[in-house]
Amino acid sequence: MFVTLFSALFIISACSSSDRESSDSAQPKDLVAGFAAEPITLDPHDANDSVSNQANLLLYDKLITFDEDNNLVPELATDWTFSEDGMALTLTLREDVTFHDGTPFNAEAVKANFERIIDEDNNLARMSIYADYMENIEVDNEYQVTINFHKPFGAALATLAHGAGGIVSPKAIEEGQDIGTNPAGTGPYKLVEWTPGTEMNLEPNENYWGDDPQLDSISLRVIPEDSSRSIALENGEIDVASPLSIQDIERLQENEDIEVTHNPIYRNLQLILNFDNPLFQDKKVRQALNYAVDKETIIQSILKDMGEIATAPIGSSLNGYSEIGTYEYDPEKAKELLEEAGVEPGTKIKLWTSEAAYIMDSTIAQFIQQNLTEVGFDVEFQVFEYSSYLDVLEDPDPDFDIIVGSWGASTGDVDWGLRPTLTSEGSNNYGGYSNDEVDELVLAGLNSSDMDERVDIYHEAMQIIHEDAPWVFLLEYSNPIAVRSEVKNVYNWGNGYVVLRNAFIE
Repeated sequence: MFVTLFSALFIISACSSSDRESSDSAQPKDLVAGFAAEPITLDPHDANDSVSNQANLLLYDKLITFDEDNNLVPELATDWTFSEDGMALTLTLREDVTFHDGTPFNAEAVKANFERIIDEDNNLARMSIYADYMENIEVDNEYQVTINFHKPFGAALATLAHGAGGIVSPKAIEEGQDIGTNPAGTGPYKLVEWTPGTEMNLEPNENYWGDDPQLDSISLRVIPEDSSRSIALENGEIDVASPLSIQDIERLQENEDIEVTHNPIYRNLQLILNFDNPLFQDKKVRQALNYAVDKETIIQSILKDMGEIATAPIGSSLNGYSEIGTYEYDPEKAKELLEEAGVEPGTKIKLWTSEAAYIMDSTIAQFIQQNLTEVGFDVEFQVFEYSSYLDVLEDPDPDFDIIVGSWGASTGDVDWGLRPTLTSEGSNNYGGYSNDEVDELVLAGLNSSDMDERVDIYHEAMQIIHEDAPWVFLLEYSNPIAVRSEVKNVYNWGNGYVVLRNAFIE
């Protein structure tokens, strides 16, 4: 489903950055991060929000994970092999790992985890990610496990690297522990204390199998207001701040004690066209709308360069991405196409948007209203509060003509970038776009376990989608992070998660 682009959480620390003498290696290395909200749950199998997934990155390891550059790399699994028919995946596991509660990690632990997730009686939020494809899990030996699928599952590796693939202590599962508030993973940090709404404190896992954690503690502080979060960073009360308001970025960039970084995330922004409107049955009209929007000005003037023009229907950081191209801003071309399609000047269309579901969404939509007016449309503009906006999207008979939409492909794979949103039966295909050839290609990509082959298949599908123009393709977001200059190795990943696992203080 659409997921809001709010990063989030956290708290505590007895001393601020200004109190620390980072030049003295004997001084405590306590990192304080300020975020907009706190996790809903620390159970990775039940976490359906970016805030929880972000926190769980510190507490849990997965079998496979993504590195900073979005490459799939080993974590609790050291190696893996697909069967020739793509119906099974065999993984070799690490042998030197224990959970926070002292339980050993092995193939039985993996089996217990995925059986827990796919059991519909457990009613876990992430069940469908795995249950739709996993048939069963076999223990081959103590450190080898085979996952059997109902059908070929080309996105299996990326799906295991999803936050829902965090491996929980089988002891905690067996004993019915409330994992959401009392987590037991194998990650580099473990929970010490959580004061809901205020702070979350973590300390290093002294038995961590990987490189030793470089911090003495991580405190995750909840600071809901953007401006308050930025001021706390400037004053040295916190070391990391995210998300940042566009209004604060330029000021923070001028502060020599602060570094602001940003990079593309999985989330694109687009205008969804309602195919129930006869106007949009003509491809020339849909293409005209793409030529009519000045995307460069949106990025430069509204987002202050915290984004890039979309070069495909999915984000460039997704596994399986390939560049397709863009519709250049050309209002004259837009007018020509509209004239060819017989669209009269003054034709009325409704443009709807949410307020703050996505970064600067209503401001961007208001700018686009002007663009569409300039090529001859009479645009009715309406802004919805977030809950009402979701109701509009889920309405089986929607009344919008054009609506601002965004999709974050949480698995990090091209499949989840396209299948839910742009196939005929996609659960989040809110505009009703349908193309049989696209459906066949997306399914073929899912059925292949060869990534090179999958890239070629999806490239062909995205070329058709680009030509069909079911959306006005706008931009892919970047998520800005601000850190104190002495803090290193903090980066943004996925759907805007701030990764602190390998952070250190100089």
